[in-house]
Amino acid sequence: MEYRIKGWTGKRLFIDLGIQRAWTEEIPEGDLERYIGGRGLNGKFFLERVDPRLASSSPENPMAFSIGPLAGTFAPCSGWTSISTLSPSPYSPRYAHASLPGHWGPQLKLSGFDQLIIKGKAEKPLYLSMDGEKVSFEDARSLWGKDTAETTVAIQKEKKDRNIEVLCIGLAGENLIFSANVTNRFSWTGDHIGLGYLFGSKNLKAIAIRGKEPVSLHDPDCFLQSCVTLRERIHRDPNASRLKEEGPFLLLRQKGGGLGIKNYNEVSHPDFEARWAATYFTDHFYGKEACFSCPIHCSRISDVDGNYFGGVHVESAWSLGPQIGIDAWEKTLLLHRICQLQGLDPSSAGSLLAWLMDCCEKGVLSPRDFGSIPCRWGDEKAALQLIEWIVEGTESGKILGQGCLHAAKSLGKGLEQVPHFFGMDLPARDPRSSKEYALSRALFPMGWDFLQSLAYSIPLSSSSAHPEEHQMNGRLEKALALEKLQILADLNSLCPLVVARLRLLSTSDIRKLLFEATGKGKEDGTLMTAVVRTMQVEKTLRQKIKLDDSPDLDPFPLRLFNDPAEKRDLENEIASYDGLKESDLLREETTAT
Repeated sequence: MEYRIKGWTGKRLFIDLGIQRAWTEEIPEGDLERYIGGRGLNGKFFLERVDPRLASSSPENPMAFSIGPLAGTFAPCSGWTSISTLSPSPYSPRYAHASLPGHWGPQLKLSGFDQLIIKGKAEKPLYLSMDGEKVSFEDARSLWGKDTAETTVAIQKEKKDRNIEVLCIGLAGENLIFSANVTNRFSWTGDHIGLGYLFGSKNLKAIAIRGKEPVSLHDPDCFLQSCVTLRERIHRDPNASRLKEEGPFLLLRQKGGGLGIKNYNEVSHPDFEARWAATYFTDHFYGKEACFSCPIHCSRISDVDGNYFGGVHVESAWSLGPQIGIDAWEKTLLLHRICQLQGLDPSSAGSLLAWLMDCCEKGVLSPRDFGSIPCRWGDEKAALQLIEWIVEGTESGKILGQGCLHAAKSLGKGLEQVPHFFGMDLPARDPRSSKEYALSRALFPMGWDFLQSLAYSIPLSSSSAHPEEHQMNGRLEKALALEKLQILADLNSLCPLVVARLRLLSTSDIRKLLFEATGKGKEDGTLMTAVVRTMQVEKTLRQKIKLDDSPDLDPFPLRLFNDPAEKRDLENEIASYDGLKESDLLREETTAT
């Protein structure tokens, strides 16, 4: 099929689960040029077409899935999908975004769409089957109660296609747990914004997708040559070589890393991190896996007593390891695998367990407060029981399943022990280790990919793909620069680790690929203008789409920041960002380049 424009398909697919109807809509070419794709398209859709008064559980609350013009192509590391919605989290900004790695998004492009919008609620459990542009609504009652691996295999068997890409939920999503996630291909997850809860609230078990149409390119020969050149450069880059060998573990042992131990009561040091990583590679490393079109294969496959599974990342493993007082990898991997199968965000689960154990150790909570189970540091049996309660949605599990802050407020105890930013759980890194990181967490509490907490400790080699980088002095400038690179990756369906963390692909690299794919964006300012425009749209949405009764939370909780002068400086920088207009951000970007 030849599309009216190159690179993009120019089409948006709408699905209403309540009336079981699907229809398409053309996306104006100007919108594609102004917003590129991914987060940009999602933000514009919500700003113009979503009622800000909607509750997250409303059938009319849409889930928007969007990819960029490089998705589904040979462009290196182009397997990511941007997902946006009104989050069920009771404390975070309601408009939320998640970046999903893996293989699902490219199939959406190969099915003929740049964006998928799902709303409504099915009368009974179903799953969506997309075969190219054909959409069918399949009975999922037999799948309800199955874990994510069982669901994926069952759908692939039913469709007689092992290559069909399945995005699904487990029991946590069915039972409407706020920290439930969605899973693609057993390993890749969309976390932190309650996507599993939203699937469950709509009686949607899964989306199975199989694309058929190749992406139509503006200059396919030049595009292919650029992709080959970039891949060769990535293969030669020393940071990329280390990433291939060590996976995300290479981001440990960096100066100032400061990962939290035992609910941030202690902080890690490089020697401990080195031993922790070495034990994994000696005892449990089995192989590698990669997202779509990725030449690096940074994800690790783990082996626990002959059971093999992927999807174990540094932050999630740390959250279910040292953060809860567990040093033994087999225990951490067992907890991680259970979260993975049941569709529960392992990082959020680790944050909750660390808070509970901390409160019990200090005598703030007793077992009677949450189910009569002693819960001490390193107690994996108690951790397993608590995860089971959360996933099954028991009385105690429903309280705990809404996160540490909500649980502390419900129980009336333990509030001072909750480490959070605007109510959101923290990734693995202690925010006191870097004021730039702390400011980034406060400004963008929802903007969390699985490597965000390690962003400021990454060593850049002399062969960095960003020789044009200018020297950044202020904390706010550094935080905004990193967020811009994150958005740049999201607009184009690229891996944030490659673009924003290790800087293996530069802005000029992406601009060249974009022009060769679409014939658009050749001008120097076009791409970064779209980034800044997206940043401003998201800021407007978070200010506009807000619950009237949402609490006024301190962005820097006393437990982590008790120096009044330090807090005041950081709060002033937040206010400075809130006061920036799009023209200010564009002027800053022009000055930087």
